[in-house]
Amino acid sequence: MKSIGIFAAATALSLMAVPVMAQEEEEPRTTYSVTMLKLADGADNRWAEIRAEYIEPAREAAGLSPQTVHWVMLNEDYDIILISEMPRGMASFDAHANPERAAFWEAMTEIAGSEEALEELSDEWGTLVESSSTVYTHTHP
Repeated sequence: MKSIGIFAAATALSLMAVPVMAQEEEEPRTTYSVTMLKLADGADNRWAEIRAEYIEPAREAAGLSPQTVHWVMLNEDYDIILISEMPRGMASFDAHANPERAAFWEAMTEIAGSEEALEELSDEWGTLVESSSTVYTHTHP
């Protein structure tokens, strides 16, 4: 009985050590936001124009990587998929003190020219996007 207890204790200790070693050796994960958009009829060009003139320059000014844009073919649910890297991984979900979000909106306000102009642009954006859905994912090393 004593040998079974020693074996169980040794096994438990070895199992506790494996994840710690595995975590140290594991490659870092990259977290992504994946947004699927259904655009209103005829909104394609204006949507692309707003992205090019406002959104991507604001992302760059905020130190964010460019979004990858996929135009979806033969799908009635979505027209576009946007993939954005979340620079701080899961910590980017912090809604109270998100430095990336604050820097982005500061840059958007500057590019738009004023808070009022940004509000008008946001209202227009709302008429261009019929529906959207966002999921979050990360790489597995």
